[in-house]
Amino acid sequence: MDMITYAGHAAGAIEPPHAFRQRMNSLFRRLARTYQARRDLKVLRNSGDHLLDDIGISRSQLDAALNAPFWVDPSHQLARRTPLFRR
Repeated sequence: MDMITYAGHAAGAIEPPHAFRQRMNSLFRRLARTYQARRDLKVLRNSGDHLLDDIGISRSQLDAALNAPFWVDPSHQLARRTPLFRR
């Protein structure tokens, strides 16, 4: 006989509420970081070319990173395309 949990489902059949909450919190935090990075890079895109040269990125690299889907962190895209930012 299966062990019955709080909602009458067999044990292990569904996630406990706290696990779902943690996953949703993680998703929202990641989307918030992505939104912040996208906003910062848009400000940087409106800055002068001399500032971008000092940082070591080109406007085309910045535009390519910002063209990623909204759920993709553009700073990660930029780091992949820019040899200076690689670790």
